[in-house]
Amino acid sequence: MYSGAVFAQQAGPDEQLFSYERRGGEGVSGTTATHITRDMHGRMIIVERAQFGAGYALQRFEAVNAQRGWRASATVSADGHRLDFALAAAGRHSTAHEAVVLPWVSGPSLHGFILRHWSVLVSGQTLPARMVAMAGRTTYGFVIRRQAGLPGRDVFSVTPSQWLIRPAVAPLQVSFDAVTRHIVRYEGRVPPMRARAWRLAALDARVDDTPAWPTYR
Repeated sequence: MYSGAVFAQQAGPDEQLFSYERRGGEGVSGTTATHITRDMHGRMIIVERAQFGAGYALQRFEAVNAQRGWRASATVSADGHRLDFALAAAGRHSTAHEAVVLPWVSGPSLHGFILRHWSVLVSGQTLPARMVAMAGRTTYGFVIRRQAGLPGRDVFSVTPSQWLIRPAVAPLQVSFDAVTRHIVRYEGRVPPMRARAWRLAALDARVDDTPAWPTYR
């Protein structure tokens, strides 16, 4: 559906760190979108797969993170009131549960969620949602709003709603072509991490996207 090139936000000369691609499909239960992240040697390091129904209502989210050595899932219960987490890391399995009180989104469903609520956002209204944090087996609250952008682009910010989170996670920005509504750029925290002094560090990145499909899916 589209491919992306990942660069560090705070960098001098543009040096691509990772690449990723979005794939999708339709099934009986709804739509599935998969994001695949590779390092610059072509090795697959992260796979994220989201299943959602009408309106990008997320039903299940799965992730395999070879970079950090874990796999996890988050599933909405049959009654739609609970989010069930399962995490496997270093040979250990753990679970957690959380009440579903707001729409929840993931990396593969965030852009579509914004598109689904385009008219609400461009009218100036804000939209609350909760972003899944797989490694922590929890979700964090965010507020989505439209902001000023470059000519020909519609830009939306995704800002943490909890003041304790704001110092650690800068607002995310998602930019769309104003005419085609293709995603053209994402800026903010990304799943892959960057090696720093023999350890992995969280990465705030700029992701430039190239569409390969007539419309976003």
